[in-house]
Amino acid sequence: MTRKQLIILAALGGFIALVAIIGAFSGRDAGPEGAGPAGSAEEETEGSGAVSLETSAYTSEVPENAVETPPAIEAPAAPGREETLGIFEMTVSRNGFAPSTLTVKLGNLVQIRLTAEDGDYDFSMPWSGLYQKVVKGETKQVSFQTTAAGTYRFECRDSCPAGAKIMGQLIVLP
Repeated sequence: MTRKQLIILAALGGFIALVAIIGAFSGRDAGPEGAGPAGSAEEETEGSGAVSLETSAYTSEVPENAVETPPAIEAPAAPGREETLGIFEMTVSRNGFAPSTLTVKLGNLVQIRLTAEDGDYDFSMPWSGLYQKVVKGETKQVSFQTTAAGTYRFECRDSCPAGAKIMGQLIVLP
């Protein structure tokens, strides 16, 4: 990697970190360990103690067998920092998000490049307030820093085909 590429990646990482910090202090109400809005806490199903992501935007549970998803591109978030910037390619179609699960490490910066394949969709992360509309054939980016371990839901909230509910999950490893 050339010096110029490293400088560009460092600047990008710094910019994303700045956006994450500004977002954290923009007046949104913090939920689980500062991860998202209040009211997105776990909901237990009766008698089981299990948490359903279909009704909850966040659970502190991390699946035991979770393995980090390799990003399409990975770089240091900033010079001298342990955190990384992972860029993930994702598509959305009538069949859902692909991949439907992303697993990342706590503290890392995440950038999702989302492409709509067969129609107009949106991408919502209820726990963070992030929202991005994406039209057929277009690719949009969603960037954030992981701030608490757990399992988070993302979804197509408003522009889903025929009223279908398309969801996926982000697993943040401790």
